[in-house]
Amino acid sequence: MKILGGLVLVGAALLFWGWGFLVESAVKQPIEFPHKAHLDLKDPKFECTTCHDRAEKGAIAGRPSTKKCLSCHSSGEAKSAEEKKLQALGEKGGEIPWQRVWRLPSHVFFSHRTHLVRAKLPCQTCHGPMETLTRPPARALKKLTMNDCIGCHEQWQWPKEARETKGRGEVAAAKERAAEPVTSAAVTRVSTDCNACHK
Repeated sequence: MKILGGLVLVGAALLFWGWGFLVESAVKQPIEFPHKAHLDLKDPKFECTTCHDRAEKGAIAGRPSTKKCLSCHSSGEAKSAEEKKLQALGEKGGEIPWQRVWRLPSHVFFSHRTHLVRAKLPCQTCHGPMETLTRPPARALKKLTMNDCIGCHEQWQWPKEARETKGRGEVAAAKERAAEPVTSAAVTRVSTDCNACHK
């Protein structure tokens, strides 16, 4: 009986300890940024890449700098407690200490540029309906698995303009690859090869 009680206790402890790895802890952002309010604006018109401007240039989307936020929120009286926090950070010359929410394993390579600029996927494909949020998400809205990525790669087709360049012949394709490697990637098949994403 003592052995059974000990096994139950050990099992419960392992379950409790392992639960922390299975359930992500909530992230609290320093500023309650309302994605919905910003993306609903008509003038100026905002898109995800208005603030996450590195997404179209490289692998990482990045988070907006204090300077970028203050380009709209620096003049006049702050309308909310969140704007006051932002302006105080700006006065001190500090950056907003945004907390990272979305994480892929360190061995996975993902390029925002490839998916946004070349594949023309909407951000919501991976991030979920961020445009509906009135406060920052405490956890990733979508949990991506390898099967999600492979499933998308297997079903997806390149945009029409990229597909039209495919039939131009090997010489033209070779010249294109030499001249602009990123463009040439847009006319090849979407890879499901492990080495394309796992580095």
